[in-house]
Amino acid sequence: MMSNLKKGFLVGICLAAVLLTCDCAWSASKDTIVVAYGSEIGSLDQYKSTRRPTINLGYLMWDPLVQRDAETGEIQPHLAQSWKAVDPVTWEFKLAPGVKFHNGNPLTAEAVRFTVMDRILDPDQKSPQAGNYKWIKDVEVIDDTTFRIISHSPYPLVLERLNILFIYDPIETRGKGDAWVAENPTGSGPYKLVSWDRGRQLVMTANPDYWIEGIPKVKNIVYKIIPENSTRVAELLAGSIDVAGDMEADQYEVISKARGIRALNVPILRINFWQFDSMGRAGKSPLMDKRVRQAVCMAIDRKAIVEHIMQGLAGHLDSPMNPLQFGYDPTIKETCGYNPEKAKALLEEAGYGDGITLDLWQYYGYQNYPNQAAMGFLEEVGIKVNLKDFRGNVSQVIKLRNAGKVTDIGNFVWGSYNIFDSDAILPAWFLRDSPMCYTDDPELHEWLTAARQSIDPEERKQLYSRAQKKIMEEVYWMPFYVVHQIYGVKENLNIVLGADEVPRLQHAFWE
Repeated sequence: MMSNLKKGFLVGICLAAVLLTCDCAWSASKDTIVVAYGSEIGSLDQYKSTRRPTINLGYLMWDPLVQRDAETGEIQPHLAQSWKAVDPVTWEFKLAPGVKFHNGNPLTAEAVRFTVMDRILDPDQKSPQAGNYKWIKDVEVIDDTTFRIISHSPYPLVLERLNILFIYDPIETRGKGDAWVAENPTGSGPYKLVSWDRGRQLVMTANPDYWIEGIPKVKNIVYKIIPENSTRVAELLAGSIDVAGDMEADQYEVISKARGIRALNVPILRINFWQFDSMGRAGKSPLMDKRVRQAVCMAIDRKAIVEHIMQGLAGHLDSPMNPLQFGYDPTIKETCGYNPEKAKALLEEAGYGDGITLDLWQYYGYQNYPNQAAMGFLEEVGIKVNLKDFRGNVSQVIKLRNAGKVTDIGNFVWGSYNIFDSDAILPAWFLRDSPMCYTDDPELHEWLTAARQSIDPEERKQLYSRAQKKIMEEVYWMPFYVVHQIYGVKENLNIVLGADEVPRLQHAFWE
């Protein structure tokens, strides 16, 4: 059995042999931070994308209405300096005065209204972010620095959602059009765009007129796209980049042993899971039978994969959500623990005693080694896997998933848009009208709808507990693990990396 757990290490061993001979050269310039990630930036329009790189760039070139403290997780004032609840469905906000966009236009309450009502919720925009803001009925402008958000019904996550609401300039956006906006961001943030060489790198420089004194601390940010993990590590060790993100577990030891480099292991909000097409949305599937879903889960020793393949650089997960999120029920235990003999019996009972073949879709590099190990376990009980490998082509898988074309098993990850609440994950995947839903369960739909309309914390916890229990009992998902973000960082670079998966580059500085 352990042979299955060793398959993923060969590349890592070879990489270590080559790279441990390298010395680390410090960057010659202290006015620049060079960061490198594996995922391509699809669009610079915040509201035409759901991708993590675009979201993280939002905190650098735009400003959210409120911000999250990286250490405490608390929501704090930012563009919105103060707020109050006028009634159960109305919140009033006061903006910081004198804030300007990079082009010199003022950031006013009208800009907030435009961003929400005309940029996100306008059906003609077809924004993939619209679902996150459908609770908003209207945004009412009181004066240049005062606005009200009016919801359809009481909504418990107003401030959480505003942590990722980046404000657009209505004058420039209307005047230049969607195509221009997708490549030429004009925010109010601490950095301005200098250039974007699509697929290679993006360069930003400090906004000299930023409204918060002393931010940013480093003048330039160079954001490189380096898809190959080994190349990213090599460039980090050679000194040509300062921060390497999206690293895989097998590279952690290599980075940690290099001189002048810190290897950081940061548990984050993102989880990794297998979604079963239990409703046959993409076509008739053996996984429409609960016994087959149970067999898949029982065939795989997920804890062994986390401990050995991932070297403990991930968290065990027995629920369809992160333990950091409000509503997580710690009493829920896995219903389909490792039991290969039971898995074989369930397959026989379901009429698949001679074995079956299932599709498995993946799209991130760090999914591959755990999936290879899982495929080895599945093969031992008679389940062959046809791996649909879309690493480096995330956007295509997202389009196929949302169109209902991901067959059998989709291995997906979800970061919950930096929102530490059940509402940021369960409705997205289990409401029946969601494009990501492959589960037709009216009870789940009812409970999750009720939970997002209640402002009673205890009632919400009870509803989310019911939902989690049913998801696990019906085996709609196989929770795999809590993702840890692994970074390699120059030793003399002071940088804060939060559980919300947002590197605070605007606060980083060289020591």
